[in-house]
Amino acid sequence: MAINDSVSPQVSAKPEQPKSDSQASAKPEQPKYDDPNNPLYLHHSDQPGVVLVTQLLNDENYPTWSRSMLMALNTKNKEGFVDGTLKKPLHDSSTTLQQWTRCNNLVKSWLLNSISPDIGASIVNNDVASDIWNDLKEQFTHATSVHLFHMEQEIHDCVQGTMTIDAYYTKLKGLWDARDALCSLPSCNCGAAKEMFQFHQHQKTMKFLMGLNDVYTGVRGQILLMDPFPAVNKAFSLITQDEKQMAVSTHALGKTPATDAATFAVHGP
Repeated sequence: MAINDSVSPQVSAKPEQPKSDSQASAKPEQPKYDDPNNPLYLHHSDQPGVVLVTQLLNDENYPTWSRSMLMALNTKNKEGFVDGTLKKPLHDSSTTLQQWTRCNNLVKSWLLNSISPDIGASIVNNDVASDIWNDLKEQFTHATSVHLFHMEQEIHDCVQGTMTIDAYYTKLKGLWDARDALCSLPSCNCGAAKEMFQFHQHQKTMKFLMGLNDVYTGVRGQILLMDPFPAVNKAFSLITQDEKQMAVSTHALGKTPATDAATFAVHGP
């Protein structure tokens, strides 16, 4: 009997390719803290003794203070430490945590440097900058409502009286700016927001005209009939132009200002 001594072929496995030196030494990429776009970046001018805003927080200026503080933190790319978007890393041993802690303590110092000492004493023990920010926001929410009430009352009572047109407009605009800082309009671009903005502008013009002395009755009536209804700065410009024309006419005709003002109030421009 013939013996089948044929052997089935063996499939040889491919030998492993040796890893290159670059592959063998590859490590997870470390974050670059020297990149200014990284919120954990620290510039040499970022010192804990820096005061970011000109006015310290007190019992009356929280709305304007908070806006100024957010703008200052935004320019330094540190706003995330107070609005809660840049949270504390979970791994205690990571270099990211160490850098985050440095930045967090720096922002805490900036906040405390911008607060009056009596207010700062109640929040100095908070470990996280966002906790300080939220505590201040909660603390001054009710105070803001009371302040807003008094601001609205002062705007309502503001009339020209013995003030010049310039002084009256400047005072009224200052009151409006302070009120708007307490209660800002929505920042979206939707139609409702635009209508609300136009309504507020309309109300400001109305208030400005209502507070004028009776000598401006004529020009005030003309402004009320304008279409579209002018913004308050346009109304102020029209009033001052009319006042200058009155002054020129008074000088040319040799009238006294009191006589000319009375004539203007009766007959209009």
